[in-house]
Amino acid sequence: MKTILVPFDFSPYAVAALQTAYKISHKSGAEILCVTVVPTELDWEFLSEEAKAKHSEVLDEYNEALEVLPSYLRTITPAKAPIKPIVKIGVPFESILQVAKEYSADLIVLGAYGKGNGGVNFIGSTLQKILRNSPYPVLAVKELLDGNGFRKVGFASNFDHASKTAFERIKPLVKVFRASVHLVFVNTPAHFTNSIEVEERMNHFIKGFEEFTFHKHVFNYSDPETGLEKFSELHKIGLMALVSGHHEKIPNYQVGTTETLVFQSDLAVLSIKV
Repeated sequence: MKTILVPFDFSPYAVAALQTAYKISHKSGAEILCVTVVPTELDWEFLSEEAKAKHSEVLDEYNEALEVLPSYLRTITPAKAPIKPIVKIGVPFESILQVAKEYSADLIVLGAYGKGNGGVNFIGSTLQKILRNSPYPVLAVKELLDGNGFRKVGFASNFDHASKTAFERIKPLVKVFRASVHLVFVNTPAHFTNSIEVEERMNHFIKGFEEFTFHKHVFNYSDPETGLEKFSELHKIGLMALVSGHHEKIPNYQVGTTETLVFQSDLAVLSIKV
């Protein structure tokens, strides 16, 4: 793992995300890209200098962020932390994903809520759009996940072929913390699968990953989101990884398992697309 990207809006949730990223960086040696975006719907990169000058409020906010961000980061992370501050102007989720692509990010870590959202409302709109559009693994947190929080990782899936590809993408994270991995299949009445079939899928999934310690679980519950939350409480797991579907074109009001779990639980949720 070489590069971790942290969207940063100065909110407490962003601070928790940055400090969590530092825990990973400290173990892996990864560089942290701390990205602050001055929001605007303007196509800023395509504006002439003359046109940009007409939007003094955007320029003022950009210059302020350039000045404040580096010094502020030094107050919340160790002085020698490998953090690169970056300030962009644009639509937040688009700018964040552009930077992630430019630097080939291995992981995006961000707060479950943004500035001005106290956690009462649904997850932040920027997080939702990043979860849906990011080709990179996304770790959403509500509070600092310290080193011990990475020692046990839940991995929720239906354990098809795509699941092995997803796990390959987070192997460096699991390996650097020497984490034990709890494979979990939430069996619901609406999509019941017999335990023998799930066991066979899990056994097939494990082949090729013999270097890791796995624990297999079939957990019965009425719905997958609450099932994962209850399972994590029972097994004292603070980090749950999910193989997420492609929901880029689904309306925002139609939410999936990953988004619901981020909202209704205190878990750190790691979303992986394949």
